[in-house]
Amino acid sequence: MHKAKDFSLGYEYNFDTKETRNLPTREISAIAPAGAINSSANDMAKWLRFILSGGVAGSKRIVSEKGFGEWLKPQMKITPNGSVSYGFGWFLQEWKGKKVVQHGGNIDGFNSMVAMIPEEDLGFVMLTNVSASTLGNDLMEIVWSGILDQEKSKPLTAQELKEVGKYTITQAGIDIEVAVEDGKLVAKVPGQPTYILEKTKDRKYRLGGAPEGFYITFNDTEALLEQPQGNVTIKKKAAENVAAADGDNPAKELIGLYESEQQKGMTIEIKDVAGKTSLVVGTQPPYGLVNKEKDLFSAPPLPDAFSIKAARDDSGKITGITLIQPQGNAEFKKIEKDSIKAGIDLTIDELITKMVEAQGGEENLKKITNREVAFEQDWINQGVKGFGKAFQASPGKSSSETTLTALGKKIGWIRSYFNGKNGGDEYSFGRDEIYTGIRLEDAKSQNDFYQFFDWKEKFEKAEITRKDKVGDEETYVVSFKPKTANAFTLYVSTKTFLPLRRISLAVSSTSPQTIPISDVYSDYRNIDGIMIPYKTVTTNPGMGDIITTIKEIKQNVKIPASVFEKK
Repeated sequence: MHKAKDFSLGYEYNFDTKETRNLPTREISAIAPAGAINSSANDMAKWLRFILSGGVAGSKRIVSEKGFGEWLKPQMKITPNGSVSYGFGWFLQEWKGKKVVQHGGNIDGFNSMVAMIPEEDLGFVMLTNVSASTLGNDLMEIVWSGILDQEKSKPLTAQELKEVGKYTITQAGIDIEVAVEDGKLVAKVPGQPTYILEKTKDRKYRLGGAPEGFYITFNDTEALLEQPQGNVTIKKKAAENVAAADGDNPAKELIGLYESEQQKGMTIEIKDVAGKTSLVVGTQPPYGLVNKEKDLFSAPPLPDAFSIKAARDDSGKITGITLIQPQGNAEFKKIEKDSIKAGIDLTIDELITKMVEAQGGEENLKKITNREVAFEQDWINQGVKGFGKAFQASPGKSSSETTLTALGKKIGWIRSYFNGKNGGDEYSFGRDEIYTGIRLEDAKSQNDFYQFFDWKEKFEKAEITRKDKVGDEETYVVSFKPKTANAFTLYVSTKTFLPLRRISLAVSSTSPQTIPISDVYSDYRNIDGIMIPYKTVTTNPGMGDIITTIKEIKQNVKIPASVFEKK
């Protein structure tokens, strides 16, 4: 690539330090089969035409029709319901009932996306010189809707939603109702058709479909109805005026707690934040919900490609929501209020005390000052296995090094380290990462050797939210919010009081994305008076399941300080 006169430099943006830095070009021949190709927009456009032509280049067929069909056919499910699947090297999903074929690429300083809707003979290629950009996913919605949507209405603004309510024509004794239908403001007059309000300027609207000369101009307490037979001031009813604090937002009906159908234990919440019905996901800022049409909401400042759709039962009751997003939809089931606190028969103080006792008790736990663990791994969805060692030391140090193998041969290694203050990740096949910002705070919290000692000083909030099951075993679901790190959730057995599952978020300083991580613990064994799970199944949407099995544990051994430092 560097032989070209106009080759591109790659960059990385750090969301914590707000710095942009140029990244050196990395030698990637070891992973060349994964796509070590340097290309241009012109060449990629030719590639796109080849695919949209069904395997034909110019007038010559390169791939048989049968082979081409297999190439773009689902071979495995990515989401349990099959809404996102994988073909031979393609992610397959849908956009408004149309098949989308896409795949992105990412390497130090560069990011790309190739995406198509073959039935519409439509596709695009995006090449950008920054790591881990979300532009590819954002552009899919922009391109598809911009070209294929006949009419794309913008979400109503907060000011426009203020007009919603009932207005009384005192002289006639009737009410005009201003409401939202299909993402548009409408006026409903008894005995007349519904009028779509067409904005002319500021807060003045024309009554679409009415004869010429009918307009309505709003202020906060009343509106002026202009009509050929004479203008009338109509008063806004007080009850609706109060409701309009959140624009009389239909999103209020969605308020509640929701659990992921694909990733049990991961929850999101829709609640009132400063008078605005908002979607709250982990430690991300709240996203105020704006009604687009019945049961469909946008969430500014997220791009239009992201929206929330309500699910109802036959009686019209809200049963869940679907997060509509370019990378695949995510379904969430509403947790009913009555079941949230049902059966909780002890306080958070009592539960944490029992959990510490179940793990060996404070006295025994304090006797252990460090730990060396030999382990094996099976990355069952990747066809990869691994082995290595992990080290922990009080008060908050850790490191691990994993050798990865495929078909019995070494293919690479991963190393993580944290010295109590600073840390990072090192790879044989990727760019090293230094922890900063929230990622650094997460490392401090997660590596606390005695995390639940003096827990009231470490956590901003801890509460038992409900009961649930891990497999067949009943658990208390406990939410923890450290003072400076991301929240996490523990599922603690109601029988043994041992943690059976942990839900947390993986974050990066150089990517805006957060990834939900689930760890399921089993095969607890007593080692030096301490209960330790010998098996952990870690699940994340990108890698699938990784099974880690402990082969040997040594405690209170000599561990060099250099183990916890960058190599």
